[in-house]
Amino acid sequence: MLVIGAVLVIGSLVCAYLAVVGVPETRGTRGRVAAYAVVEQKPLLRRANDGAVEAVEKLLSRRGWRPFSAEELELAGVRRSVASLVVTVLVLGGATFFGLVILQLPVVAAFLLSLLVPVAAKVGVRVKVARRRKRFASQLAPLLQMMASSLRAGQSLPRAMDAASHDAEAPMSEELSRVVNEYRIGRDLVDAMEDVADRMQSEDFRWIAQAIESQRETGGNLNEILDQVAETIRERHHVREQVMALSAEGRLSAYILMGLPVGVGIYYSMVASTQMGVFVDVFIGKVIMVVCGLMYVLGGFWMRSIVRIEF
Repeated sequence: MLVIGAVLVIGSLVCAYLAVVGVPETRGTRGRVAAYAVVEQKPLLRRANDGAVEAVEKLLSRRGWRPFSAEELELAGVRRSVASLVVTVLVLGGATFFGLVILQLPVVAAFLLSLLVPVAAKVGVRVKVARRRKRFASQLAPLLQMMASSLRAGQSLPRAMDAASHDAEAPMSEELSRVVNEYRIGRDLVDAMEDVADRMQSEDFRWIAQAIESQRETGGNLNEILDQVAETIRERHHVREQVMALSAEGRLSAYILMGLPVGVGIYYSMVASTQMGVFVDVFIGKVIMVVCGLMYVLGGFWMRSIVRIEF
């Protein structure tokens, strides 16, 4: 029996090795050629990840819906495909769920908390996009000064934009390079600038495009026009920063009030899981949880409308 058991263990190890690595080809012409060929040997986790990404990509293409758009990830600076990011979020969500279950958290609470992982991923991408757009808006006034200086030196507008794209920092340099490259392949300069204004959601950059279009139609000194637009943008940015500073206390209070119920719920689920289980096992507890959830969502929208100021 000991010998039979040892043979079975060795056989299972050999089968596992062949399943992971594969059967080596050593016979025939194909095997001899493969011996001299350079073949990339991917690890098991890498192959599993590639297979999962491919399956998710097919599923998203079939459904026609994507939780993240390619343009959104590009603006956020995420150098990954949508399917790859979805696989990562699913793995992190599953790991969070099983980790909370191991910590003896109720299954329903662990599932609800694991749903926060995709929400956090979506919020994180949007925050990075918002930061990029905010940084772009803060670079507009220096951009106009550089362009006006280049125009005074006798350069053309496309050449001035090209020079500014090399001197500016990201994301302004990347967006200006996009405009210049599209202009070089035959697209209208103003149309390319309008697309950048839509991508970055910048009305100030749209003003620049409209000012250039007006100068084309009516004529005039483009240097003076850009100086006036730069002064207007600088004043708008100053007012925007003042409003953000005055509303910082309200926004911080909103973040604390929104995070406090979640934090208290997680704390009591860990230290008093029996009492918290009443909200899951008893009917009146479920009703209270649903009502509290609805009030939580409505309160979040209400505070968001108060602290969010649009220009």
